Amino acid sequence: MTPIDLGVRQMLRNVPMAGSGLIIITLACWIFFFSGAGTGMDVWRMSVPGFPDVTNHDAMTGSPASISVLSMTFMWWTMMLAMMMPGAFRHLPSQGTGDLSATANLLRFWISYAGVWLGFSILATAMQYLLVGAGLLHGMKMWSTNSWFSSALLAVAGIYQFTELKAHSLATCHAAPSDRTPVPNGAVYGLNCLISSFPLMLLLFIGGVMNIYWVALLTTVVTLEKTLPNPKPLSIAIGVACLCAAVAMLT
Repeated sequence: MTPIDLGVRQMLRNVPMAGSGLIIITLACWIFFFSGAGTGMDVWRMSVPGFPDVTNHDAMTGSPASISVLSMTFMWWTMMLAMMMPGAFRHLPSQGTGDLSATANLLRFWISYAGVWLGFSILATAMQYLLVGAGLLHGMKMWSTNSWFSSALLAVAGIYQFTELKAHSLATCHAAPSDRTPVPNGAVYGLNCLISSFPLMLLLFIGGVMNIYWVALLTTVVTLEKTLPNPKPLSIAIGVACLCAAVAMLT
């Protein structure tokens, strides 16, 4: 039985209604993504396995005017929750603390955790529009149009895998929640998960923000990093792979 299974079982046993609700929300986020995440686009038409050809794009590199900033932010937020929640289930609190019931503790923790990813989604949306304006990101396909830009993102993500900041934040993600109240607990856990994985999340700008293959790959990677008993070999392998890909992008 995996850590995710254990976390889900414990949550459903102690807080069945709230736990079931969070599982449903996570599944709904995935369904929402596959349906186009409110953008009106077909995600399959925006998905290619591997690296999109930066030379094979049409003139539609202007700002995606048909998609509002609010819709794009909501797309990023629901996508982040879909990608991050599988690895977070093992750490969601399922016991009461102090005067709080188990349900209140769980929901306050999750709301705080989700708020961290909402903040990241706002920044990611702003970055997306800036990159489109700079001609580095395709306005509709939402993937990189510049091999040097792609290589730089891969190099940053690869180097980051070997840093102490990455190791510390990932270790904190593995640790059990502290004795803080649920809101600070959820925020600290969310921030450490964000610090641990944000360079990898930025790789969506290479493969495509709504590229199913890249979303699935990155979801698998960050979930394994947060649930494997010893994630260091995987983190090193990811770093090496990113650095090799960064070099390959320029050859």
